[in-house]
Amino acid sequence: MSQGTSPGDPAVSFLQLRKLVGFIGVLLPVVLPLGYLAFFHSSGFPDSVSGYYYTGMRNVFVGALCVLGVFLVAYRAYGDKWDNWITNIAGAFAVCVAFFPTQPVGATPHQKNIGHLHFVFAALLFTMLAIMALRFTKTDQDDPGREKRLRNIFYRICAALIAGSMVAALISNLPALYQNTPSLFVFETIAIEAFGISWLVKGEVVRPLNDPKPAALTALTAEPPAHSGAVG
Repeated sequence: MSQGTSPGDPAVSFLQLRKLVGFIGVLLPVVLPLGYLAFFHSSGFPDSVSGYYYTGMRNVFVGALCVLGVFLVAYRAYGDKWDNWITNIAGAFAVCVAFFPTQPVGATPHQKNIGHLHFVFAALLFTMLAIMALRFTKTDQDDPGREKRLRNIFYRICAALIAGSMVAALISNLPALYQNTPSLFVFETIAIEAFGISWLVKGEVVRPLNDPKPAALTALTAEPPAHSGAVG
């Protein structure tokens, strides 16, 4: 699967969609604590990304997940039905994570049940995102170029970080280890950042990893030379 696009190609809009998805992923774990600190003058941050649902940053958290869900559902992967199914399912899970919040401190039995659903939806969402990062390694070329091979390394690292962080988050919440491990927020942030970076690489934001432009395309986008002399 080629990374490049050409002027007038309808895939350009999906290139922009990849960038938007990537930027949402990269910025969300940064914006939530910074906004919480800047606008609500609060200390004692939530111990998870989902915990911001119960702060003044709730609308940002829910809104970002809903927009992300819509973008993932809208994304079309060059007619690949499996990739389309994966992103559609991931988009649905993103919305579910937003509307089935994690359980708060002192949760009621009903809130605990909702929190269990939140955990399931979040786990399934990250699973889909890790699979999608691996799917980005596909190519229709018998001998992919150097840039594609480098991108594939990044995609596999991102998939491993997403999966590894989720396993670490699960282990860190075991009662015997909870007090001696980093906050759940740290592991979630690693996974979300890895997801965002994989989509930014796919969206051609990291220029050193982009495929070289074909000569014809380079000629089309180059500035025309200035003419000199009189026309006879």
